Amino acid sequence: MDPKLLTFSGTIEASDTTRRVIAGKIVPFNEPGFTSVGKVVFERGSIAIPNERFKLLLEHDPKSPLGRAINVQETESGIYAQFKVSETPRGNDALIEASESLRDGLSVGVLVHKSVDRGDTLFLQSAELQEVSLVHTPALVSVS
Repeated sequence: MDPKLLTFSGTIEASDTTRRVIAGKIVPFNEPGFTSVGKVVFERGSIAIPNERFKLLLEHDPKSPLGRAINVQETESGIYAQFKVSETPRGNDALIEASESLRDGLSVGVLVHKSVDRGDTLFLQSAELQEVSLVHTPALVSVS
């Protein structure tokens, strides 16, 4: 399979405007969600993170960086991350929108290396994280 870029999102769990931090689960494991390529399940251990200080973007726009990851943790249920948001007008707006649930999703952009189609669902087995974005509509409403 040729590598493809897909996006997948969950909900923000915390937004701290004073410390300028946004945090949440960026990838749930073994839970279906709807992505840019359809229904996808991320298997545990399927995402490689080559750079732990990856960028936080606005709506997957590489020209709209908001900040960088400051903490990444993989657990049994998924991957969690905290982001330090830059002190810029765009960063200020992002923090306000996150704290007021106007943009309440964190969406990963990954380069897919290996996956298996099972019916109407793509099971991701190997991918590389490219970025995470603050988005207005998460793929999974149940992520918490």
